[in-house]
Amino acid sequence: ISHAEHAGYHFLIDGTNYDDRNAYRPGMKALQELGIHSPLLELQVTKAQIRSLAADLGISSSDRPSAPCLATRLPYGTKLDFDVLANIDQGEQFIKTLDFYNVRLRLHQDIIRIEIDKKDFGKFLEYQEQILVRLKELGFLYITLDLEGFRSGSMDIKIDKTLN
Repeated sequence: ISHAEHAGYHFLIDGTNYDDRNAYRPGMKALQELGIHSPLLELQVTKAQIRSLAADLGISSSDRPSAPCLATRLPYGTKLDFDVLANIDQGEQFIKTLDFYNVRLRLHQDIIRIEIDKKDFGKFLEYQEQILVRLKELGFLYITLDLEGFRSGSMDIKIDKTLN
């Protein structure tokens, strides 16, 4: 904020969109307290509308999968460990090189839970051994595939939605 003020900016905005209103976002309170505006949320612009507009404008990343903060891969209240987060990132990037679109690795103590789109379960079995070897190299002890598939915000299941 001080950098923006020093640079002469009078307003700060973020990219929170209308679809984010139902997700647990602990930072939303901080945005409000700091006077940071969320115009996409305020104008009720959805993620699908943003992607459509970006495609219309020829923006090449319009269909890129969401890339939320790596801290969302850990249960709330977990102390952040940058080495662990780096290993999660490396694991996700490795799986993406095998042509998986949506990939999340969620850490639960000694268990790493792999979320991919359900339609990719068959393909996953083809690469199962490669994925297992790479994730073991990264230090993960127990490796599971989430049978519910990829779900944005799956770490929020235990969160009281009234906290936002």
